[in-house]
Amino acid sequence: MSTIVSPFSLSHRLRRFCWVVLWGLFARPLPRSGFPLKRFLLQSFGAQIDPTARVYGAAKVVAPWNLVMKANSILADDVDCYNVDRVTLEEGAVVSQYAFLCTASHDVHDPAFPLVTAPITIQKDAWVAAKAVVGMGVTVGEGAVVALGAVVVKDVRAGAIVGGNPAKEIGIRQQV
Repeated sequence: MSTIVSPFSLSHRLRRFCWVVLWGLFARPLPRSGFPLKRFLLQSFGAQIDPTARVYGAAKVVAPWNLVMKANSILADDVDCYNVDRVTLEEGAVVSQYAFLCTASHDVHDPAFPLVTAPITIQKDAWVAAKAVVGMGVTVGEGAVVALGAVVVKDVRAGAIVGGNPAKEIGIRQQV
């Protein structure tokens, strides 16, 4: 029987445990108008969040110390932000409900199956629609749209609309 060794230190795991407990007790039950307290909790654990950014209570943020949210950015209800590495939402970026932002995976070519990570950036005015998946190392370009349920594993160029699994460009966003 082999023993699995966590790549995370005990202090890291304790910090994550405290975070999950506090978020569950104090943020999830708040009404949507509770954004200031939610921002305070996230910032207390190291998140960099603009005062106009909004994180809904049912959003799940694994590591607030790896979260950056610029002005008017949004993480909607039930977003799963698995941010083992940095997740950045630039100004006006929106991540809709049930989307999954995943900054980690495993090296399938190494028999030890080690954890690998890479940051995700959602650039200015980009939109990740409901139930979409954005993989590690991806940048969603300025004004781009990741359509409902799309699975993005490569960068999305500015203004592109992508959809499908794997996501392919299906249009260009017309800016008003």
